[in-house]
Amino acid sequence: MPQVQGWTAGPGTRGTLDILWTCLSTLALCVWTAIHPNIPVKHKLWPTLLERLGLMALAIIFPEIIITSAWGERRRAKALLIDVNRPLGQMAKRSTSELTPPLQLKHSLPWKKPNSETGNQDHLLLPTNSESASVEPLTPSSVVRHPQVAKSPWFLDQAMFAVMGGFAIETHYLGTTGEKCTIRRLLTAEGVLILSQTGHLSVLSREEIAERSKADIFAKSIVVGQIVWFALQVLGRLCEGLPVTPLETHTAIHVGCAILVYAIWVNKPYNLLQSVLITGPDMDSIGAFFNFSDICRDVYQKECYRYEVHRMEYWKERVIQASRGVSSFDPPPKPPLLKPVDQLLDDYQSRATHNSAKRYDEEEILCAIAQDARQGLNLLESQGCNTLRGIQPSHRRLLRETSENFTIRAVWGGWSTDFGHEPSPEKGIHVIFNVLYGGCHLAAWASDFPTTLERWLWRGSALFLTTVPVWGALWILWWKGVRSQSKALYLIRNGDLDIVAAPIFFLVLI
Repeated sequence: MPQVQGWTAGPGTRGTLDILWTCLSTLALCVWTAIHPNIPVKHKLWPTLLERLGLMALAIIFPEIIITSAWGERRRAKALLIDVNRPLGQMAKRSTSELTPPLQLKHSLPWKKPNSETGNQDHLLLPTNSESASVEPLTPSSVVRHPQVAKSPWFLDQAMFAVMGGFAIETHYLGTTGEKCTIRRLLTAEGVLILSQTGHLSVLSREEIAERSKADIFAKSIVVGQIVWFALQVLGRLCEGLPVTPLETHTAIHVGCAILVYAIWVNKPYNLLQSVLITGPDMDSIGAFFNFSDICRDVYQKECYRYEVHRMEYWKERVIQASRGVSSFDPPPKPPLLKPVDQLLDDYQSRATHNSAKRYDEEEILCAIAQDARQGLNLLESQGCNTLRGIQPSHRRLLRETSENFTIRAVWGGWSTDFGHEPSPEKGIHVIFNVLYGGCHLAAWASDFPTTLERWLWRGSALFLTTVPVWGALWILWWKGVRSQSKALYLIRNGDLDIVAAPIFFLVLI
């Protein structure tokens, strides 16, 4: 008869599988629950799932990007909250006083503050007519409010819902072949602010947002328990003077990042998949104007990219010709000019009438919606929003066509002169957490590693992570030089710094 044995305790030592299971399960659960994706324009199962998995990979490799994006999103939500609630306070003062303080719709948003960095560049793009660029203040008495709009103040979770893409608009138009087409885009914080101040935005209550939010309390409870268990294991080994593996060190750092993201996004709704479509008798024309402004921005950015390509080709060819002794050259290409939105409306209405040729497909849409967009602009101006007519579309973004979860370009800008290259709080936050993230890995400098190669690979990676902000500082200095009007930096006009950088770019491109 075989012997039967009951419960038997496992060995007192840790195995490789134990370490892998503890670290990987903790890391995966922390990252999955910490990520709060924005609302997609249209929910589709597989694209949404793949995007979230991609965000998980980004959070594991570059957690400082997630922290920076979360902080920037919370900052925008707080700015929107202040702007939306300001009229309520002013109207309360007006009810007890005869004074009517002006309501500024524009300059309180953090990313719209004027700065000297962009001023030198804007003189090439803005119209010289000061009348078209003037901005009139918006007062509460001039705002016509929609009767359905609640007059109760917003809270931070409502502002976070708006910033994460909670509101959408649709614009309908006829295509070139007569078919009906629809454009659906999400409102940005500035678009939400305009609709709120002009009375076209019906806000969801906090209870409705909480009902829509799919916060998995069970999963988060498991994560908290896993974090506590993992922390006790690591702290216990450190207190006993026992070694901690590099994987455990890396996981502990990510647990700290996840806790920080939890704290920043504590008011953000979780796992929302559908935005609220804004409808109303005037929203067709207002939506057309918003889309017109947004598409004009897209067209302008394409023109900027086209200009950058032609400029690079020009300087490459010029360096080659100069090396061959050629002394006469054609002038360099000129940057695209950006017109105010009212002038763009006139241009595209005229092009629609005369059926002029279009360089981009988006211009077909602009011609189709220009008339409705003109009505939308007039309607918003009649309701007191006087800050739209003379503003260039590149300086005001009302819509977005993607969820825009976490992109490094939103913090550091891209390889063009359109936006994002000046110093900003987001860049500062990114630099701080980049240094902290790399510094935490440097704390394991004297840890035990199986081989010398692995030890120096760890040290080199940690040093690289810590010194990445140096490249960010050089990036800012480069664009400050590009935008500078100092004659010391310019060998010739309209291409100053490029003539110095052209040989470097030429070698890189080869």
